[in-house]
Amino acid sequence: RSIVLLYAPDCGWTGSGTLVLRSDHVLTNAHVVFDERGEPCDLEIYAAESPDVDPEWIAYAVAVPQATDHLHDLAVVRLVDEHGNPVSIEDRSSITISDQELAIGNRIKVLGFPGMGGIKITITPGEQAGWWTGEGNGWEGDFYKTSAKMGPGISGGAAFTELGGDFIGIPTGGKESPEGGDVLGLIRPSSYAVPLIEKAAAFSDR
Repeated sequence: RSIVLLYAPDCGWTGSGTLVLRSDHVLTNAHVVFDERGEPCDLEIYAAESPDVDPEWIAYAVAVPQATDHLHDLAVVRLVDEHGNPVSIEDRSSITISDQELAIGNRIKVLGFPGMGGIKITITPGEQAGWWTGEGNGWEGDFYKTSAKMGPGISGGAAFTELGGDFIGIPTGGKESPEGGDVLGLIRPSSYAVPLIEKAAAFSDR
């Protein structure tokens, strides 16, 4: 119930996100929130009552410029109503984001709305398969590699430890081997998101 679907009708794509702070913000990928020119998309937020039903509209959202990190492809958006007033989704719990370390081989679960097999929320298991360091072109910084299956719409979603359910990162993309074949998913570690959430909290309290 804390993982949401983001729909950007003007930009033509969907993504996933996690309710944070007082369930009044969503953590996601910057490429879900902004178009190729860096302009913010119109955003609608959907969430499901249970895993077996389609998500329904719960709010609109706007980018928080102070809590956007294009370099590492992360963004925090503020939930608003149809008039642009801030809102909180009081019947849904937010997720605490902290600096969690994940060791190689640790089992994880990835949650989001990848678009494969319909728009219902999807959970895919895997493991921390190693580390990958970006080489520019929007892939700067460190990632966890994972064997968990990921689709385009799962970008911005959530990855949790299998034991304990701790939030450990944001599914961001995938990399195919130079020879083709299997694709390893890339998860941005939660440590990159902590300062953005702090900035979003400080800005919203003004």
